[in-house]
Amino acid sequence: MGLFHRRKEISVQTIRRLPQYLRIFYNLHGYGRELVSSTYLADETHLLPVVVKKDLQAVGAPSKLRAGFKVAGTIEVIEKFLGWNNLNKAFLVGVGHLGAALLGFDGFKNHGLEIVAAFDTHPEKVASTVHGVPVYHTAQLATVIERQNLKIAVLTLPSAAAQGVTDTLVAAGIKAIWNFAPVNLEVPDGVTVQKEDISSGLAELCAKLKSK
Repeated sequence: MGLFHRRKEISVQTIRRLPQYLRIFYNLHGYGRELVSSTYLADETHLLPVVVKKDLQAVGAPSKLRAGFKVAGTIEVIEKFLGWNNLNKAFLVGVGHLGAALLGFDGFKNHGLEIVAAFDTHPEKVASTVHGVPVYHTAQLATVIERQNLKIAVLTLPSAAAQGVTDTLVAAGIKAIWNFAPVNLEVPDGVTVQKEDISSGLAELCAKLKSK
């Protein structure tokens, strides 16, 4: 079960809330807690108890009647559902400021992702390492992908270059793309794209601030 796995019966909203639950369960497990109620989780997440209960039941979280959800067992099922119990090897294309920052983020490994290679065209970056990750020339994409059997790409490219690189990745057999480029990518069926739109997030933040 991979990083980008989805089940049709589980909504995107539920999936986005799972890491939030998981952080709470990790903390409770560290204190030796065995059971936790949906009411407690609702208070911690500022959600309704019925929402919490439906989310956790959707992924098969184990529970004890009238006592709450089992902490250790729920951690296990959420990690398995998200694919965080297995380390997925990925690569990054575009070692600019954002790309370099992502290469330096150690927390990805805790979430089932390990970036093992990076690609760029800048002469000063190619054949170097950034935060311990080797940087190859973009012309070597297909060769390195095939040699290391990589299936997940992280794109931190300018919009003008993103689609051309995506076409190369699809031809090389890539199945999942985490896209930070400010453009909608066209991919065939069977390739999953997760777009992270920073400008949209900033617009939402500013709108919320203005409404205060």
